[in-house]
Amino acid sequence: MNIFEAEKIYFLGPEGTYAQQAMYKFINTYNITAKKQIPKMPITAIIKEIDTDKNAMAVLPIENSIEGIVRETIDNLVKVNDPDIKIVAETILPIKHCLVSLSKNITEIKFVLSHPQALGQCSDFIFQNLKEVTIIETSSTSEAAKLANEKGPSYAAIASTAAAELFRLNILAEQINDIKDNKTRFILLSRGITPPQKNNKTSVFFSVKNQPGSLVNVLSVFYRHNINLLYIESRPSRRKMGEYNFYADLEGHIQDENIQQAMQSLDSITNNVILTGSYPRFEN
Repeated sequence: MNIFEAEKIYFLGPEGTYAQQAMYKFINTYNITAKKQIPKMPITAIIKEIDTDKNAMAVLPIENSIEGIVRETIDNLVKVNDPDIKIVAETILPIKHCLVSLSKNITEIKFVLSHPQALGQCSDFIFQNLKEVTIIETSSTSEAAKLANEKGPSYAAIASTAAAELFRLNILAEQINDIKDNKTRFILLSRGITPPQKNNKTSVFFSVKNQPGSLVNVLSVFYRHNINLLYIESRPSRRKMGEYNFYADLEGHIQDENIQQAMQSLDSITNNVILTGSYPRFEN
């Protein structure tokens, strides 16, 4: 199967999410012709779907410029049973949150719904303008907008303008992010490796022995092979308190000689190393 061809493409739903907007960008950029565009949640369920369906791909958030890594994506990505599933592309969307409601007056709002990350990204606005409201967490910003439509004018959601339009809500305030330069990186999951482009990124997951110098040894491999480390994140091993696994983004493609040599070296000094993708690096 061509890595950019599939019968289905899943995205973190419901409709109106930033993930759906990212999906449209991927479709336009790579001429994806998936017959079915399927909103689904949570992230864990999406990854399970594509793990068992060879005719499916998926669009998921992986990192936010303010809140950091999307842990549910990382933790499930490295647990897939099908080793052919890889990150094949990435894109970045600006995040512009709005306060939306059936009401036309912010003073009528008693409840605010949204995804925990969105609530965190708009905490100053909430503190200054919505001190007496009850905060309710939802699985996505679009789900928050959907619920605000269903529950009535005393409810508001923090969501996108697209979600407001989809669920016929009034926009009470625009771009309420505490930090205006707020962006989220999305990945496209499919089966295979994207051929090398002008600028590439390789994503890997590895675990190290719980002993002094283990992580330093791994970092020295990247240094010796002249590999620029773009990102590294530790995650609990879930086996023992204080034991961690690591997710890293490297500059370069898996077909580059220095990346191949580094991966061979990592085999001998890590408990395991998993290639999670090699793909074009998104450039603003």
